[in-house]
Amino acid sequence: MDPITAFAAAQAAVAGVKACVNLYKDAKAVGKDVSSIAGEITSGIGKFFDAQEAVVKAGHDLQNKTIKTKSVDMQAFDNVMRVRQLQEYEQELKELLIYHTPYAGLWDDFLRERNKLREEKKEEERAEKRKMEKDAKQKIKETEDNIFIFLTVTIVVALAALFFALIVLLLQ
Repeated sequence: MDPITAFAAAQAAVAGVKACVNLYKDAKAVGKDVSSIAGEITSGIGKFFDAQEAVVKAGHDLQNKTIKTKSVDMQAFDNVMRVRQLQEYEQELKELLIYHTPYAGLWDDFLRERNKLREEKKEEERAEKRKMEKDAKQKIKETEDNIFIFLTVTIVVALAALFFALIVLLLQ
């Protein structure tokens, strides 16, 4: 997903959460059941974070490509502005959750869980990298062993052929 589409999805998710929070406050004020609205709030927040992650990933992907329609300065400015706006949206969602829903402690719980999951993901990536390095070293060792065996067999065959040729010459 390109960063512009992902950013638009993030904006839409924030707008959806705002609408749900307003609906939640209105429904609660008149004593209606708000459980389904609360579910939509959390769903909207989830969509925001999915879109936020897509924007960041797309931004990283674009860094590796040359964009011919934009100057480097313009591309850099666009990237910084999208990140700043996403940070503002995240702060806004945090405040909406804390001050306008019954989920005041949810944000802190979310941050702890997000940090834990990010650390687990980093550790998995480090473990995968170590495994790939180990596999690469193993392949190099196998290749070296195969070369050694090939050279040994070649030398033995050459020596045997030479020995056989010497015997044939001596017997003549």
